[in-house]
Amino acid sequence: MRQVTEHVRKRDSRRDSLLAHCIARAVVHEQGGIDAAVEAYGPSAERLSKWAAVKAASRATPKASRVASFMVMWSAAMLDEGVEEFSITEYQRYWNEGERQTYRLQKEFRELWPEFETPNEFARQIVKQLDPKVSKRDIVMLPARIQVLV
Repeated sequence: MRQVTEHVRKRDSRRDSLLAHCIARAVVHEQGGIDAAVEAYGPSAERLSKWAAVKAASRATPKASRVASFMVMWSAAMLDEGVEEFSITEYQRYWNEGERQTYRLQKEFRELWPEFETPNEFARQIVKQLDPKVSKRDIVMLPARIQVLV
């Protein structure tokens, strides 16, 4: 048994579910950025009790869930269309979303992922994990299952 466990690759700590990354970023965003979050929670979140951590995550989860779903839906549309990149207009047309709703989602995405203009970079990772036959109805469960490297 020991021989087997010695050869198991350790999991990269930066690889986690898309939803988990979005929740972490939403908690930081809610505090006003990384510096404010470190000041409030400590560098390793040591100032947070388990209860406070659950409350912070609960407050951040709705926004994080919308953003993670937006990223997965963006990816699914790219996969279905067979393209390497998508624009916000193409996303809106593909999903038949209203313009205001689409731009609200893009704004929330940029709040959590300010270093990216669009989810294209993530979509290229996500597309590799998507089953081309996944139904649009089943896409809602994917943000918690898809693993991304950030």
